[in-house]
Amino acid sequence: MTLVVIKREGKRVSFSSDSRIIFGDAGHMDKGIKLFAVPFRIKEPASKREDLDKWAYQSQFGIAVVGSSINAYSVKDAISEVLNNITAVTNLSDVSIPTIGSLILKVYKAVSEDLAPILHKGGLCEIIFGGYCLATRKIRVLRFFPTINEENITYDFQEILPDDGVMFFGSGSKYGVEINEAEKDLTPLQIIKKVIVSEKDKAVGGALQHGAFNEDMFKISGVVERQFNKEGELIKQTKYRRGFIVENEKEDAMKPPYLFIAYGYQPMDFTLD
Repeated sequence: MTLVVIKREGKRVSFSSDSRIIFGDAGHMDKGIKLFAVPFRIKEPASKREDLDKWAYQSQFGIAVVGSSINAYSVKDAISEVLNNITAVTNLSDVSIPTIGSLILKVYKAVSEDLAPILHKGGLCEIIFGGYCLATRKIRVLRFFPTINEENITYDFQEILPDDGVMFFGSGSKYGVEINEAEKDLTPLQIIKKVIVSEKDKAVGGALQHGAFNEDMFKISGVVERQFNKEGELIKQTKYRRGFIVENEKEDAMKPPYLFIAYGYQPMDFTLD
């Protein structure tokens, strides 16, 4: 499974996760991408022909995936198509985040209903979706989830974190909550790292991932892990871009083909117990 942490603090909303994907008894991979920045574009009603291809608003929304990787990645790609091609038909069109969520629910439900009979519970996933709401002028976050009933599985969504707070999703959520309650000053990245180091949930592991809204735009950043001993001495520093270790990037950029991957990084300090 996974551990995804969503936090709202004032105007800042962040998504954080681990990178491990489990393949049953076959093993796991620690380079699973679980956070995504998805383009959002909307057209207003056109008053003349030359305005038909003009976008009234463009931004990036955030997505976190929890559960079945097959389901989650299929839904993520379907969501991308929805968010990238929205047109307000009239001036009365509702462009709020919950209304956009109702469009997303259709593809989430369709993909899940196809996979559930084949993979059963292993084919289910949750999607955490966040975006700038043009109706309320604030970042809003939705959770898409399945409910397993005796005779069927239903799919729905709800708005979460309208106010300051933190929520945990995935198999490691129990341990994340426990750590958060015991150590209130920890960041989401530090909480996930503690769950990984504890090895209480073998399905949570790999490098840390992080994304946050900068005003109305969701951006993914890398993570710089700085490990200290109990005396406060830095003993190790590792830079990650998603699940990948980044080394010698400046030196490599000075060699053919002279290309550099520009990326922002979020610091994450932790001390070994």
